[in-house]
Amino acid sequence: MPYINIAVAGAPLTKAQKQSLFDETTDLMAKVMGKNPTLTSVRIDEYPPENWAIGKTPVSPRNETAAHMDIKITAGTNTEDEKATMIESAMTMLKRVVDAVPVATYVIVHELDAGSWGYDGRTQADRTANQL
Repeated sequence: MPYINIAVAGAPLTKAQKQSLFDETTDLMAKVMGKNPTLTSVRIDEYPPENWAIGKTPVSPRNETAAHMDIKITAGTNTEDEKATMIESAMTMLKRVVDAVPVATYVIVHELDAGSWGYDGRTQADRTANQL
């Protein structure tokens, strides 16, 4: 059950850009990380460009788009190579889909202990132990 939060500051995203982020992020999680696409959750948050700075200067005067992708997975479910490939692939996607500038675009993979997160009121450890 990966959970991905994509934050973007810049011009408002179009409906097509948002759908592309949903589709391509879910597809990357399946292809690169081996995650079940029906359980992949993607959330997009948009921020006014004046609320995000690069080197102390807000994005708005620079006329740039900044992005941040925060991926949460269960610890130990992916290799270092898979995580590195995901970070590289996600960065390429963010540059293409939202024209994100590399200097202000981050992709982070957080590995969480299976007992520290879950959904539907059950931890990932419990879900795995009971094959749900």
